[in-house]
Amino acid sequence: MVKLSDIIKEDAETKALNEPGLLSEVSKTKNSRGSLPEIKKIYDDIILITKAIMNGIKEGKTIEGKEIVDLAEIIVYRLQAHDNAMLYFINLYTFYLEKEDYLYVHSVNTTILATRIALALGFEERELVDLSVASLLHDIGMLKISPEIIHKTSRLSEEELYELRRHPIYGAEILKDIEDLPKSTSEVVYQHHEREDGSGYPDGKKADEISEYAKIVAIADVYEAATHLRPYRKDRTIPYDGVKMIVREAKSSFNAQFVKVFLKFITPYPLGSYVLLNSNEIGRVVKVDVNHPLSPVVEIFFNSKGQPPEKPVRIDLAQSPAVCIEKAIDEDKL
Repeated sequence: MVKLSDIIKEDAETKALNEPGLLSEVSKTKNSRGSLPEIKKIYDDIILITKAIMNGIKEGKTIEGKEIVDLAEIIVYRLQAHDNAMLYFINLYTFYLEKEDYLYVHSVNTTILATRIALALGFEERELVDLSVASLLHDIGMLKISPEIIHKTSRLSEEELYELRRHPIYGAEILKDIEDLPKSTSEVVYQHHEREDGSGYPDGKKADEISEYAKIVAIADVYEAATHLRPYRKDRTIPYDGVKMIVREAKSSFNAQFVKVFLKFITPYPLGSYVLLNSNEIGRVVKVDVNHPLSPVVEIFFNSKGQPPEKPVRIDLAQSPAVCIEKAIDEDKL
């Protein structure tokens, strides 16, 4: 059987942007304010700006809050115009090329996810921007954690774990030197690891003691971290298992209402993910219907004999009751 990994070895970015299936599904070209390649460049630029801001903070430079607010406004604007495309990039780029990239990319991806939840909840424009600012900075305290602890592959000692769990405290301290940030930012940075049942940190707050924004960022933060590879970690959680994890922890860790909203646009089978069908075919998800999230449109990559089809084949699972998904597949393990 031809290995999927052999086919996708070519440049992932170039390949994805040249594939008409996914391109047509996520870039609303008729009414949109930018094509998919243009949005990809914006996504990359947002990461670069975030990196510059955080490096400036780390180096002790004076950072204006307006810089971060302006960046948050761009993210909100782009999500309002191209939510599917922005979410697609999160799912497509599931690894970081360098260890140092993790904080910047994680912060941007978490912001996109958290802001998307807020959009679905009907937040007003100012609230969306405030939440986006807080999301971008939610892990800023990690700048004060030793790289040896952050990138350690073996189990952390009690002392190291204690230090790592102080990053919300460090983050709130860093924000004191940045003027003109929304008032909610510090609260979110300090509380994003608190949990509904009081099992979180740093203060073990419960339910209504935790800010609404922090509860939203918590869901986005956990899902993003779980479903993305890092240079020092060999395994990641595929989106299907990431969704299951969020659902499993909904009762104890997360706000149930926010999880329900989250699941409306983060499906177990997001765009670009791979699935095994009960027909023994392997396909890639090219379209997701919010009304039928468990029955996406799948483009067949390998037929039941393990060979790529001679001509493109698509199956709308919502319209094909005899065909269904057996399980999600991690493309790296095919």
